[in-house]
Amino acid sequence: MYIFEIIAKFIRNRKIGHNSLQEDEIQETYEDCEHIYLAIDSTKDYLACNKCGHVIKNTKKPENKNIFKI
Repeated sequence: MYIFEIIAKFIRNRKIGHNSLQEDEIQETYEDCEHIYLAIDSTKDYLACNKCGHVIKNTKKPENKNIFKI
């Protein structure tokens, strides 16, 4: 059991180097994406792109339509 704990500790503490090429690819895919924004939560305060995950604040809130009001 002790061996498994050492292996798990080694995997958790392993540092992953920062790759600048990977960051550039993310930026390029974000710029090339044809964004389709969907609401993240029920309040519709924030929207996220369905394809790339870009998050924005919703500036246009839908009006509350009351079907009983004339």
